[in-house]
Amino acid sequence: MIQILHLVEANLITEPEQTLELTVQTCLLGVGITLLSEWDVLAFVYRHGASLTSADQIARLIGYEKTVVGGALDRLERQKLIERSRPSHGVHEVRFYRISASADAEHRRCIQQLFSLSESRAGRLLLEKRLKPVRPDAGVKGGDYV
Repeated sequence: MIQILHLVEANLITEPEQTLELTVQTCLLGVGITLLSEWDVLAFVYRHGASLTSADQIARLIGYEKTVVGGALDRLERQKLIERSRPSHGVHEVRFYRISASADAEHRRCIQQLFSLSESRAGRLLLEKRLKPVRPDAGVKGGDYV
């Protein structure tokens, strides 16, 4: 009988975690984010609001190579998660970046849930667990992601 109670308690504890993981996975797939670098770049744009910057500056601030950030920005724009202006033709190719305003209520809800989740350490760890790391040949500074 005691063993059955322990099993029931264990299921009650892990059930909310499994539900949360499923919700996170569903939201990530729904918005089209599969790579950790995409999430990191999207979170940067979200946290900094509308910004006038370059892929190189973002890369230096979040620790990825410029090519990784540039690719993530391209994918996020194609997914309509961010909006960006045409590049200036100066030395640094500065652009205006901001989070897109989605017309789809479910899409907005998922994005908001993911950002809320990322405010806690446990949430960030769950997101990291669910997203694919950057490939070793993609140029992450310090080789943190394998």
